[in-house]
Amino acid sequence: MTIVDPSSGEDVDSVPLAGAAEVDQAVRSAYDAFPGWRDTPASKRGKILGTAAQAVLGAVEELAPLLTSEQGKPLREARMEIRRFVHTLEHYAGMAKNIRGGYVPDLDHGTYGMIVRRPLGVVGAIVPWNFPTTLLGNKLGPALITGNVVVAKPAETTPLTTLRIARIMHEAGLPAGVFNVVTGTGEGAGQPLVEHPLVRKVAFTGSTPVGKKLMALAADGLKRATLELGGSDPMIVCDDANLDKAASAASVGRFFNCGQACLAIKR
Repeated sequence: MTIVDPSSGEDVDSVPLAGAAEVDQAVRSAYDAFPGWRDTPASKRGKILGTAAQAVLGAVEELAPLLTSEQGKPLREARMEIRRFVHTLEHYAGMAKNIRGGYVPDLDHGTYGMIVRRPLGVVGAIVPWNFPTTLLGNKLGPALITGNVVVAKPAETTPLTTLRIARIMHEAGLPAGVFNVVTGTGEGAGQPLVEHPLVRKVAFTGSTPVGKKLMALAADGLKRATLELGGSDPMIVCDDANLDKAASAASVGRFFNCGQACLAIKR
């Protein structure tokens, strides 16, 4: 599968066109890694995730041009996106101390209740092309810190940065199989990922029609699903607003990232 620079039309690189067999291999790799990661103390998971985030930050000048070459956004915005990914991972690494259960005393006649939190297992993360690393981080951070393992399927036009980030994180100490990447089309790789019986949760960002389809597929397997879909976001300008600032905000809010954002101003 050839990756093309949208600004020049030139070929940047090529990646495997994964199908159901490759998805199965990635999911089983994650599934095999799950017990060890689940049993790793949350505090240690936090340290590993924090170290991996710092390794990604150290590679920002390598990753940002790569992101620009495959996605097309200006280099300045690409750097911002990589740093946002790092910030997200560091945020969730710091949440390790908050992962705990609960205790409910005196439910009835001397009985009590306990709340025990357990990770689900394999999480399938399907990421779009407009913010490939920001939206990867939003799925990867909370899944990993809570003891889950992840198989990510980036958009077919923007897989290169995700692949490089995965390698950097593993080289920084993230155990093998904890974070896996499959490259391919939505139909060829994304759908088999959602349908795989060992995947227990699906996290998706993309269009509403595709989100509806994935929700139905997830429901068929009684899988949990988190869907971030398109919106119809209004901009409200109050009577006492500074119109110069409002006009500037409207321009940025509508045209940032060439308008390709689910929360961009639409009306």
